[in-house]
Amino acid sequence: MARLFSTLLILASALVAHAGIQATDFSGVGKIYVLKSDSWSTASPKEKVGCLDDHGKFVHAGPACGTFSRRPTYPYTLSTAVGNCTFDDESQERNTDSTYGTLDYAWSCKDDHNSQLWDEFYTIDGFPYIFLCFGDFACYYDAKKAPSPKDVLPLWQYRWGSQQMGITPGHVQLQLMWEKMGDLPKREGESKIPSPRIRIEDGMQIPLGGAATKG
Repeated sequence: MARLFSTLLILASALVAHAGIQATDFSGVGKIYVLKSDSWSTASPKEKVGCLDDHGKFVHAGPACGTFSRRPTYPYTLSTAVGNCTFDDESQERNTDSTYGTLDYAWSCKDDHNSQLWDEFYTIDGFPYIFLCFGDFACYYDAKKAPSPKDVLPLWQYRWGSQQMGITPGHVQLQLMWEKMGDLPKREGESKIPSPRIRIEDGMQIPLGGAATKG
């Protein structure tokens, strides 16, 4: 009987792993790790090259990793002890090396930013891990390099188009992965966070690099 129970437990665990994560797994309080990856289907925590700090900067993994909270109510955005997080802070560095990202500002978290729906990150049902996407199914990001222990680097949206089909030349293509640490206190009247109408199934090869930039 004990052997049968162990077998059933293993099978149940395998089915859960096979099913992938749920969009609702991206909630509460956690860390955001950065993976060097150009393929969500093969990416794993083994590709970690750093994390995001409380200011939204790309840093070497360790004590500098920030703690993020996902708002459980509209607009479902991220914040840290420093403030709300966004790609719309005009004081941040632009991705001037990129053909299509020259007008993009680096991600940041600041105390005077009023979060909007377009600041939201989300994940997708069926992902192997809680990878974070942004905008129109854009699940990759851009940085100049992986950080050394003393580096504090900007992180940008990944942009591509007919004149630059991949990552910005000389830069690294990245993914963001949520590692949940705990839940936020429940609020009265709180509703389920909406998720995108897409689910990853076995064998699917959706690029998830966002829409091509015209020009």
